[in-house]
Amino acid sequence: MDNSTPGMTEMLIKYMDGELGGRERQELEQRLTSDTTLRSEYEEFLLAREAVGQYGLHQKVAGIHQQMMNELKTPVRKISKVTRIIRYSMAAAAGVLLLVAGIIVYNNSKLSPEKIFAANYRSYEISAMRGENEQLVSRLEKAYSEKKYAEVVNIVFDRPYSIHENFLIAMAWMELRNTQKAIDQYKIVIKEAGPANLLREEAEYYLALAYISNKQYSLALQQMEEIQKKPAHLYYSKITPTFISQVKKLNSQ
Repeated sequence: MDNSTPGMTEMLIKYMDGELGGRERQELEQRLTSDTTLRSEYEEFLLAREAVGQYGLHQKVAGIHQQMMNELKTPVRKISKVTRIIRYSMAAAAGVLLLVAGIIVYNNSKLSPEKIFAANYRSYEISAMRGENEQLVSRLEKAYSEKKYAEVVNIVFDRPYSIHENFLIAMAWMELRNTQKAIDQYKIVIKEAGPANLLREEAEYYLALAYISNKQYSLALQQMEEIQKKPAHLYYSKITPTFISQVKKLNSQ
């Protein structure tokens, strides 16, 4: 693409494989959101990788098909037309089964909690927040907005944290990849936030992702299914059948 920076292709591939982290991942995600051309290129890479995997399976099936055709052409002995059709049908069916089984294995083999997490996680933007008491939460907000996540989780007040503060601490733990502590904080937000508080819905979605990252797939599925029951939920559209199916596959492995 014309506006690609040097090394962008390599970054897209690393991101696609869940290997891009930290600031590079955040910057790329922001660019994917705003740059439709780059987003299209990324989607083409995903399709290309899928095609390459399935091409190898088609080659195997083609080999079986060719072998079957050679056997049918070999004049070793005369067989009836009906027998020939039966053999051909059985070989074709075997090829289809191999292809379907191979695609299932291929799709399962590329699944991992890291890749599913990376595909669905987005860093929380501090600009989206509206503090209850700006004077009290500004220190946390400032540290979080500057991506000083270690500082965020170590800030201590001589009072209980607000809901906003607990949520920011949870997100900071997520950025630091300490998902267990993030899970604990999200639960606090969900418990303390009222039904009309959007931070509750934010916490519910990120809690599901934290469970996935922590390989607690059953809990992740429970959380996702609860969100799916609420069409008005902020993240309802994110809990797709494909997303749920992927987590179920991880849970069955």
